[in-house]
Amino acid sequence: MYLFDRFYRNPAFGNGLVLAESVLASFLGIGCGFLLFPAEASLIGVFLVAFAQARTVELLLERNRDEIWGGGSKASTANLRLAISLLTMFLSIMGTYAVATLFVPETKLLALFERQIGDYGGHSITDVRFDDLSGVLGHNLVVLAACFLFSLLYRHGGMLLVLAWNASVWGVVFPYIARTAPDLTDGGPVVYFLKSFVCIFPHLLLEACGYVLVAMAGVFLSKGLQKYEVGSPRFNQVGLAVLRIVVLSVVFLGVASVVEAWVAPALIGLLF
Repeated sequence: MYLFDRFYRNPAFGNGLVLAESVLASFLGIGCGFLLFPAEASLIGVFLVAFAQARTVELLLERNRDEIWGGGSKASTANLRLAISLLTMFLSIMGTYAVATLFVPETKLLALFERQIGDYGGHSITDVRFDDLSGVLGHNLVVLAACFLFSLLYRHGGMLLVLAWNASVWGVVFPYIARTAPDLTDGGPVVYFLKSFVCIFPHLLLEACGYVLVAMAGVFLSKGLQKYEVGSPRFNQVGLAVLRIVVLSVVFLGVASVVEAWVAPALIGLLF
């Protein structure tokens, strides 16, 4: 992925570059994981995707730092730009895993994505049971806390590992259901998946925003603890930004939980 470095040297680079690199990194991770470690390809592939994207996230964080401390942008504007870039990366990984799951030979699916698939095979989308609001919110908050902790301890490495794993799971499960569903319609797996995607994408997008934001907060706090003395003006500025981002991530997650508990089941009932 260092081949992309020269494109990132232009401060005006767009998220199309992030998207293209993420798609390539994801396909390479899936393929190399299968070729090199076929027994654990589903896990190794995610690690390879995270490793490949590490340099890109470093460059995105450096851009964010320069925009804030260099005076070129307001902190909120710079952080929004970073969040959109990371969300683009997340959705690109998820989309690549979805395409791979839809089109690789069926005999290779379990070898490639065993850990992501779990026990979803052979089920219809109507068999998926969504928890009530308190259960969904509780689960999502646990994932949010884990994402913050991983990012705090391992910085962009931890951020990438959590985000890449969640993107791979979301990208695999529903296409796999579409390929193995007993109620598959004449439109085939692709149409079945697209209908499923309409039902689950609203809450997945909101959750992704929450996880991206809290991962950013963990990295910012980790860097702040390293660079600045606790209680100094600069550390307080970082701490306030972290607090705002965490609160915003919880808001996104709360709305996502409502959509998952109430809207997703209603859409499935309507379309299926």
